[in-house]
Amino acid sequence: MQSGSAIAGTGDGTVEIPKIPKYLSVNGLTSQRKLASSTGNHHGCQAEDYRQLNWPLPRMFGYEKYAYSLLDIQDPRFLKECAGNSKKLIRLHYDYQIVDLEWRKTYKKLNDAEHSYARSGEKCPVFAKTSMKKDVDNLMKYLNELQEQKDMYEQELAQVYDRCSNIKGMIKKETDLEDLRQTLEAHTRERIPRDAGFWKTKFNTRSPTADKS
Repeated sequence: MQSGSAIAGTGDGTVEIPKIPKYLSVNGLTSQRKLASSTGNHHGCQAEDYRQLNWPLPRMFGYEKYAYSLLDIQDPRFLKECAGNSKKLIRLHYDYQIVDLEWRKTYKKLNDAEHSYARSGEKCPVFAKTSMKKDVDNLMKYLNELQEQKDMYEQELAQVYDRCSNIKGMIKKETDLEDLRQTLEAHTRERIPRDAGFWKTKFNTRSPTADKS
C-alpha cells in the first residue's frame, strides 16, 4: 500500500487511499521496529529519524520509548486518522520526554535533600535544619506537580493506543468473518455439483414464514 492517493478494495467496495506526509507513513521505514509488548506500546513503530541520525541523544531516548510514534495501521479507511494520531504521538512523546527528564532530576535532588536532612544530627543548628526541611518540602511539592503532568501525558498516550486497539479489533473481526465466509463457500462448492439447480436458485434473505406486510 502506498501513501499517495490511490484506490484500494476493502471487501465492501473501493476506498480512496488518502495522501499523507511521508514522515507519518510506515511505508518509508527502512525496517519496522517495535517495542516489547510489556511496554504497552503495541502499535508504534520506530521513526526513521531515530535510525538515520548518528548523534547520541535521539538514540539514547529512542531505544527507550520516545521514538516509537508511527502507527502501523494501514487500512485506507483509518489511514488519515492514524496519521493524525502519529503526529499527535510525536508531539506527546517530545513533551513527555522533557517532563520525564525534569522529574528524574528532581527525584535525585529530593533523595539527596532527604539524605542530608536525615543525617543532620542533633548538633546541627536549628536554622540549618529548618532550611533543609524546607528544601525537602519544596522538592516534594515540585515532584508531585511533575508527576501530575506525567500522568496527564500518559493518559493521552493511552487514549491513542486504546483507539488503535479498537481499530485493529474491528479489522480482525472483519477478516475473521471474511475467512469464515470463504471457508463455508468452499465447503458448499465441494458438496454441491456445479450443474446442480442450487446454483441457479435466486438467493432470498427473507424467511418464507416472515410477515410480508
